[in-house]
Amino acid sequence: MKKILSFIQDKTSWPVIMGVLACSVLLMFMMNGTNLPFSSPTIEKFSGGIPILDMRLSFTPDDAYELFTALGKEGRQAYRLLHLVPDILFPISYSLAFAFIGAWFLVRLLPLDHNLHWLSLIPLVSGTADILENISLVFASLAYPSRIDWLVNGAFLMNRVKFGLLPLGLIFLIVIVVIWFIRKRPGPVGETRTLGALG
Repeated sequence: MKKILSFIQDKTSWPVIMGVLACSVLLMFMMNGTNLPFSSPTIEKFSGGIPILDMRLSFTPDDAYELFTALGKEGRQAYRLLHLVPDILFPISYSLAFAFIGAWFLVRLLPLDHNLHWLSLIPLVSGTADILENISLVFASLAYPSRIDWLVNGAFLMNRVKFGLLPLGLIFLIVIVVIWFIRKRPGPVGETRTLGALG
């Protein structure tokens, strides 16, 4: 984990941040704003309007197998393609983007060995949970019509971790951005402002 944190701290820059953000936006558009064979609109046509699982705030094994049944063979193949290619790359890109943004501000606010730097890894945990959720649902769909309820329950647990950490990560980013702007704001004439350590 220390190596991962050091990598994020060393590689953070606005060109890198903008690059991974652009990848995130492109992948999101491909998955949700097109009629590509693996896009969400295409998959919902196969399912008769039943939404895919990882966009729901809650789902059960019964919900999962209702979706798999409605999709049919061709729809399940499209569903697996979605989760194995763009919906693996998307969590990687968005989690790296937010981790780099957090690290960019933190390395300018705190000594590199400060414990608060670990907070910049929150997006990576969320992204990893997203990937594990996708992979679990792919394997569950491959076993269809056999049921692997524990695997779907595991996917739902990863779904909770993913959506649970997103607001925490957002609050963290807002706080450090506000602190950074306060510390960068010019003081009264003759006053010298310095970047001290937090805490």
